[in-house]
Amino acid sequence: MKNLAKHKLAVKTREVLVQAFYQHLFEKTSSTEILDQFKKEHRSEKVDFKRFKFCLDVLIKNNEIIEETISKKMKIKDNEIELIDKAILCLGIIEMDKQIAPRSVVIDECIRLTRKFSNPESYKFINASLDKI
Repeated sequence: MKNLAKHKLAVKTREVLVQAFYQHLFEKTSSTEILDQFKKEHRSEKVDFKRFKFCLDVLIKNNEIIEETISKKMKIKDNEIELIDKAILCLGIIEMDKQIAPRSVVIDECIRLTRKFSNPESYKFINASLDKI
């Protein structure tokens, strides 16, 4: 694995965002509730809450567009995808669309997140799906 030490803040922020996205997708929790909860659980030195809030707001405001991207561009039906994988795809779509990081970095990070949070073979699915965007 690459040395991500100099990118600790971005790495941790992505990990926390996947958890927040999962929570929103599962419970439809509001961004304010999620932000308050995660601010209590994580220190601001470890998580970029400005980026966190921005990405969370984009997910909630553009949920239909993101869902459409997943279903039409990636040709994935809602019942064919694990919720954690969907949360990771949402992060990848947002980061690519808003040009938060270069495409190759986004894909690499989504694969890393999949290996951390999902089943061992899901990274192949995430890689192939994000490659279609």
